[in-house]
Amino acid sequence: MVIQALSRGGVGSAVRACADAVRIGGLASLVWAMAAGEWVDAALFSLVLLGLVLPRITAARPLVDLVTGAVVLFAAWAAVLDLYVTYSWLDVVVHMVAGGLVAALAYRILAACEVLPAPGTSTLRRAGLGVVLTTAALGTALGVLWEVGEWYGHTYLDHRIQVGYGDTIGDLVSDAVGALAAGVVLLLAVRNGHRAGPAGPDDPVVRRTPTVSVVVPVKDDAVALERCLGLLEQQTVAPLEVVVVDNGSRDTSAAVAREHGARVVPEPAPGIPAAAATGYDAARADVIARCDADSVPPVDWLERIVRTMAADPRVDAVTGTGRFYDVPRWVAVLARAAYLGSYYLLVHAAMGRTPVWGSNMALRRTTWQEIRERVHRDDPELHDDIDLAFALAPHHRVRYDGRLVVGVSGRSVRGREQLVRRFRRAVNTLRVNWRVSPPWLRWQAQLENRRA
Repeated sequence: MVIQALSRGGVGSAVRACADAVRIGGLASLVWAMAAGEWVDAALFSLVLLGLVLPRITAARPLVDLVTGAVVLFAAWAAVLDLYVTYSWLDVVVHMVAGGLVAALAYRILAACEVLPAPGTSTLRRAGLGVVLTTAALGTALGVLWEVGEWYGHTYLDHRIQVGYGDTIGDLVSDAVGALAAGVVLLLAVRNGHRAGPAGPDDPVVRRTPTVSVVVPVKDDAVALERCLGLLEQQTVAPLEVVVVDNGSRDTSAAVAREHGARVVPEPAPGIPAAAATGYDAARADVIARCDADSVPPVDWLERIVRTMAADPRVDAVTGTGRFYDVPRWVAVLARAAYLGSYYLLVHAAMGRTPVWGSNMALRRTTWQEIRERVHRDDPELHDDIDLAFALAPHHRVRYDGRLVVGVSGRSVRGREQLVRRFRRAVNTLRVNWRVSPPWLRWQAQLENRRA
């Protein structure tokens, strides 16, 4: 296999062939354990096989794929052959190396799923420290799960599995140290890559600063709209325009918008889906930012959006979080964690990608033009932001920025009737879009796109 890969040319192909050979070895080990009736070993090799396949699925570099596979398979056979008993120091070394590799792999998987920012692409301050600490935390957490599995196996399956207070603490410390080192290596590799290949003036990443249109749908919310527009006038990066979509207001919302120099676009069809889509259609700038009439954007809101879009032209949309400003502080903290946390987590699981949140998001106008025919404008009982996220194709990239925060009104989560309405709309949005593409097909498409 290796000779054939070399004859076709390319060291990378040869290394990948070696990694595939390790995977075959892992499969053979599982078959041996099952044939020998060693069911504990079979369970161990089943987990190993998962660790051997994940680097290939996530398109890890050939050398990383090979090293990860070889270390994980060696770790399993060392346990089967009782090498950890013969050489007590080996347990510490293997835990450090394997723990670090698995932690780095876990970070890469979460970054590929856009649950975490990819190393080197975050706009957060002290982002490098965040990469290191997050990788260390992932490795430690996975180590805890492994130790719990060992304890369960020792207690209920096979008393030969070595456990004990000293052994467990030593393993966890080794996992944490290895994961911490992996985080440092992960960060240094990214930074060295940036130093090795500085972007020139013709590089696609080096672009002019994009212009921004802000779209604000409104219906009978003049007081809140006036405050929002006033804050948009104070932005450190001024928008090219503010587009206020009047969705059949009977108060002075349209007049307030004109007083603040906004462009008013009428949309008589009821519902935020129609109003938001009309606003996106009317926008003229490179980037379309979206907030609600009762949003309270900080002065650097647009600056953060522009910085993210300018730094990486591959990002199609950016989304952030919110802070409830008109409820008691303790309620605001709980609501933010429960409401927004569950929104991003559950909707991500439902559609196989990071969603956007309508109160605090932005997307490129070119991206909107690609997907505008796929959104559902005529059903007011849909969540327009979830529907928009469903319209994005697998190759479109959405970045979540935890520091992109706007103030939002607690009226969206206040009262049983409001919560029931929002839940009903969420179910309706999922139902409409799952008819076109069920979740298992969406996840498959996302994984295939990341491997490409």
